[in-house]
Amino acid sequence: MSKYYSIRTKLIAFMLIATTLPLLASISMTFIQTKTALREQAVAENKRLIYQASTNLNNYVDNVARASLAVYSDPNFLRNLAKIPGDYRAVAEVYTTLQTIRSAVPDVFQLYLHSFAANQSTLIMSPFPKREERKQAYSDSLHGKTGGESPDIWVESAHTSHTYGFKAASADDPARTVITLHRVIKDVPSTERLGVLAIDLNMDTIAAICSRLYDPEKEQIYVVDGQNQIIYQGHSDISGTDQLRQEATTELNIARAGTGTSPTAAGHFEQEHSMYVYQQMGSTFADWTIVKQIPNETLYARATTLTWNNAMIAIAALLLVIVATLFISIRITGPLKQLMRYMNQIQAGRLHVDIRLTSRDEIGVLARHFRDMMDTVNNLILREYRLEIANKTNQLKALQAQIHPHFLYNTLQSIGTLALQHQGQRVYVLLSSLSKMLRYSMRDQTCVTLREEAEHARLYLELQQERFGDRLEVQLDFADDTLRTEMPRMTLQPLIENYFKHGADVQPGKGYIRISSRRTSDHWVEIQLENNGPPIPEDKLSEIQGWLSLVHSSFGPAAHDPEQSESIGLRNVMRRLQLNSPPDHTAMLDISNMEPNGVMIRLKIYAGE
Repeated sequence: MSKYYSIRTKLIAFMLIATTLPLLASISMTFIQTKTALREQAVAENKRLIYQASTNLNNYVDNVARASLAVYSDPNFLRNLAKIPGDYRAVAEVYTTLQTIRSAVPDVFQLYLHSFAANQSTLIMSPFPKREERKQAYSDSLHGKTGGESPDIWVESAHTSHTYGFKAASADDPARTVITLHRVIKDVPSTERLGVLAIDLNMDTIAAICSRLYDPEKEQIYVVDGQNQIIYQGHSDISGTDQLRQEATTELNIARAGTGTSPTAAGHFEQEHSMYVYQQMGSTFADWTIVKQIPNETLYARATTLTWNNAMIAIAALLLVIVATLFISIRITGPLKQLMRYMNQIQAGRLHVDIRLTSRDEIGVLARHFRDMMDTVNNLILREYRLEIANKTNQLKALQAQIHPHFLYNTLQSIGTLALQHQGQRVYVLLSSLSKMLRYSMRDQTCVTLREEAEHARLYLELQQERFGDRLEVQLDFADDTLRTEMPRMTLQPLIENYFKHGADVQPGKGYIRISSRRTSDHWVEIQLENNGPPIPEDKLSEIQGWLSLVHSSFGPAAHDPEQSESIGLRNVMRRLQLNSPPDHTAMLDISNMEPNGVMIRLKIYAGE
């Protein structure tokens, strides 16, 4: 039986399927639901955090803008712009106002002021302020705008700091990334421009606000303007021209467009295996958006951990199920396999196998019933075997008894004739041969070797030669490798005797008998008997051959024997050969006429491997 069809294999497969599928389904559903829950939770939490950060950034920018209003809260500042550069008192008061603004905002890196009225530029930075005469502001693109082209106040995105055209205080002073608040100073209530003010701000406050929004080792934070230029990004520098990646920029623009004209648009989108959460600040002069990038491996880290934990539990459960299944299957199939081994031994011929299965379940009951059945079968077989042995013994004795009378009559007649001729020594030899033959025929032994059977045939022919004298020629040619072959006792003599019974007395001229044996290549021994007696009539020969064919095709003695008065020798030989042949190697006997006269008998006996 194939192992794929065994109960143990099917039980293990069923238990694994019944356990694995629900576990895998549970783990998959748990992972999906956990991912969804974590995603929603992360989006909600980050929206809340980013909204608070946008509020803080709004307040920060508003504080800077309010600090820049000091140019209007000082009643002398606007007049002083027109007085400089000649009036040193006015210059000092302007310095004082600018220092006040710088003190009000901790992150001020430097301040730049240009007066259109006096054509003067002033730079407040450490360690000393600088001032020089200029006909226009440092940058036309920023400061040369007319009132109708730009608002009075706006914020320039992140860029590298510079000295607004002044000579650097130190060649070793490195540039830094700053944002700049630009304010146009007007002679209120008129719209005449008196000057422009630029406040360069360090990124420290922005960094401090943003640092509370993300994990630098796993996440990223951006502050971008309306053109998606990066104002600030966490744990990496910017060049002042950096933008968000194109894919994120596209999604962010689409998300902003979906909110209409709301200045405080908020939402999230997924791109590049990451979750992006964004919030616009809503400032009127700083169109900034805070964007937080959360990689999927970070976002779903808890889900992955939970899934791995569940997977470990599932693997442990599967191992437990496998062990339990093996234990149960062994307890169930072990007795079955033992019972199958008993059956195989019985099939091989060991009918008295001691079946020992002591389990009390259904398999144990089956084994006990099987044992009782085999006891019954053994008893029946033993009874039938004894009957068959007795029957065979009786048949052998009856068959052997048929051989003696005819031969003894002829032999004793020959010896009596010789005694009348007063040949005493020859009488002794013949009597000795006869006694050996009688002793051989009376042996309580069913099978003998071909060597013994050949010697018995020689003694028989010696007695017959005494009877026929020079009228009988005998030739014996037994191969040495055939002499150990076992065969039923008294097999050759009845076959030889047929010649003397049916042909010797009517044979004109000299009689001839030849007996030979040889081993064939297929482990059989062939014995051939030839004589030159008269041939068997065709009708009688056909009858004998048909009877032999019927005997060869059956498993027992022929159902229809020839007439009792005919072919006694052949019938005796075939019956004893059948009784003593192996089941699958029944002996074969064939008889045929020879040309121009004579009879040939071939006997094939299995000699073993």
